[in-house]
Amino acid sequence: PVTVAALQLGWGLGAYRFTRYRTPRREPAQLCIEGDASAARLALAACVRVRDLVNTPTEDMGPGQLEDVARGLGDRFGATVEVTAGDALLEQGFPAIHAVGRASHRAPRLIRLQWGDASHPRVAIVGKGVCFDTGGLDLKPAAGMRNMKKDMGGAAHAIALAEWIMAAGLPLRIDMLVPAVENAVGPDAFRPGEVIATRAGISVEIDNTDAEGRLV
Repeated sequence: PVTVAALQLGWGLGAYRFTRYRTPRREPAQLCIEGDASAARLALAACVRVRDLVNTPTEDMGPGQLEDVARGLGDRFGATVEVTAGDALLEQGFPAIHAVGRASHRAPRLIRLQWGDASHPRVAIVGKGVCFDTGGLDLKPAAGMRNMKKDMGGAAHAIALAEWIMAAGLPLRIDMLVPAVENAVGPDAFRPGEVIATRAGISVEIDNTDAEGRLV
């Protein structure tokens, strides 16, 4: 049988509208149903967070804006947020993230959020934060590039899941990691045929610069 929480969540998801750039023509219909809506509201807030982040175009959702979202969650829930950006990625052992994002005018970065009691089970949450993927020097065709603002969907899910866990106060110790980059075309773009170092100490030969996700 369908639970009340499932009905509440389904109604909320159906009522979703992306309102950042225009006002909806009408207010969504309201659901009147008996029962505690707290669980459905937490799930719905996470889903809305993902949709809003993914729907926002890259101009307003680059690596820096993803960092801002994480820092906002840190302030809200008392989590620790550490960011390694730009050339500091090389100094601290994240050369592949740096290689993918170095051609953009917006510095690549690794965003790390930590929260929870040290005695609780540790859960790592990792999300791909390629805020736009041109394909790099192996440039995507226009049709393939059209929706590449969504290539940070993994990061959106990681952020929303971390927020859900913290808002629910679950007995977990979370470690969220988001490599946030823009795979751009420029004079400093990484090239096919280059050999890129990784934090694990394994060298990777680049065959196609549109394989940036596995590098970060």
